[in-house]
Amino acid sequence: MKIKTLILGDLHTNVYVVYDEEYKDAIVIDPAAEEDKIIQFIDENNLNLKGILITHGHYDHFRAANKVRDTYGVPVFASIEESEAMENPNINLSVRFTGTPIIAKADEIINDGDIIEFSELVFQCIKVPGHSSGSICFYSEENKVLFCGDTLFASAIGRTDFYDGPQDTLITEIKSKLMCLPEETKVYPGHGLRTTIDYESRANAYLLY
Repeated sequence: MKIKTLILGDLHTNVYVVYDEEYKDAIVIDPAAEEDKIIQFIDENNLNLKGILITHGHYDHFRAANKVRDTYGVPVFASIEESEAMENPNINLSVRFTGTPIIAKADEIINDGDIIEFSELVFQCIKVPGHSSGSICFYSEENKVLFCGDTLFASAIGRTDFYDGPQDTLITEIKSKLMCLPEETKVYPGHGLRTTIDYESRANAYLLY
């Protein structure tokens, strides 16, 4: 598994293009914005895009989803709660932060515990509510890699002062759903630097009590 990180959009969101080097099958996780840069990377590397995964329905994680979907004819995957948020510009924060409604819709609804496969790319869906009501983390057991959106950050956790929370809910969910993963698991968040489950279990002040 190869992972390309593109930092895109007004909130500097991490967009991940995940692909198999041998077969060139690929997915995009959270196409935040600047779809031309996402498309350029896919085309320059001769990748076969298979799907678009959305961790949660805040506009800065799906703004380019419609264009990327239309370009390659692939489905968008999200939980039911986040699909509804993507269609509601008040809930998805686009009106609040940009003054302009931004909407998209999921083609495929995913649930906690689902396994989704794109040839050699296999992910378990882990629902971790708190930052948003239906946030989904995508875990590759084979590669010990977790894509967690805005649920968990390096030495921090996601905000809970939008429409969800309280913060205790997010902390409890992270502890029960994510801290049980292998300590060597690499964590790829929606913003900022990569981290590991081991480091966060030892050094993240939000999770130590």
